[in-house]
Amino acid sequence: MITAKSFTIFLTTVKTMIGNAYTVTPTLYDDFSTTVPMDSEYLTFGWTGMLPQMRPWYGSRVQTEPAPQTYTVGAIPFEYTLSVDRFQLDDDKFDIYYRILPDVARQAKRWPDLQMRNLLENSYPWTGAFQNGLDGLTNWNTAHPIDLYNSGSGTYCNDFTGGGQTINNILIGGPFSPTAFATLYEYMLLLQGEDQEALGVTPSLLMHSPQLKTEVELVLKNLSFAPPAWGTIGSQVGAADNVFKRFGVEPLMNPLLKTATRWYLMDTTKSMKPFTWGLRQAPIFVQRVNENDPTVFDDHKYTWGNWGRGAAAWSYAWLCARSGP
Repeated sequence: MITAKSFTIFLTTVKTMIGNAYTVTPTLYDDFSTTVPMDSEYLTFGWTGMLPQMRPWYGSRVQTEPAPQTYTVGAIPFEYTLSVDRFQLDDDKFDIYYRILPDVARQAKRWPDLQMRNLLENSYPWTGAFQNGLDGLTNWNTAHPIDLYNSGSGTYCNDFTGGGQTINNILIGGPFSPTAFATLYEYMLLLQGEDQEALGVTPSLLMHSPQLKTEVELVLKNLSFAPPAWGTIGSQVGAADNVFKRFGVEPLMNPLLKTATRWYLMDTTKSMKPFTWGLRQAPIFVQRVNENDPTVFDDHKYTWGNWGRGAAAWSYAWLCARSGP
């Protein structure tokens, strides 16, 4: 039977284990998301498009007024509660609950990772209107406007699933391969802003599922391999120096991704990363273990729980493209 002394030792040990579990649990979202503290229920971005370049000054000046744009997403509360029957805890000869309780902390630490995955893959709760990005269209789209206020500026694509997209008679992206990677990388280098000049996008990270690990590592990390045939390259016989390794794109295996064959190429070198984690309230841990707590007195249940508030949100759509079959 649990005594007051042994129960105090149990609670102290569990508290320490929960703290340690939260500290050592690894996360991925910081690699491709910017964490933005929220000072209210809503996270709102404000920005203007790329201003026009300087022009030859003949005659009078031509005035340009910036067109401010906004994007808003609301924080959602999340919680997890674990209850343990006090009689089962009394009879726990194998210390099972010592091992279970730290999972409350692990799940809290993984909370942003899982929500960012759900945003990227259109999963609950980030469905419907949450899928709309900064320009009002779905973030993954084949026809993002380059200039919201000038349709003549054209569009750009950041969704190359479904086998890729043919742009200017070139098949770009699609299922992961050296050619799909090369064409998508080069396409992103040429993305333009409202001033019709290159935005300076430089892909630096390729996020993928565990099922693509071997192929991605081969293409991005091997010193040499037999080159594919595309463009003017096709006459090389045997293994050659792996030019892709010099691109400096790092692979990031995300075991949480559900769509095994989809991959994401992104630029994480800018002040804002391709995605945003809005943090209204970091996880708070609470335990209800006093004899006069209703759950303990009425239902002989000890409970441990946490709660937090946050928002998975998009950043600039041109910073990341997804691709796949």
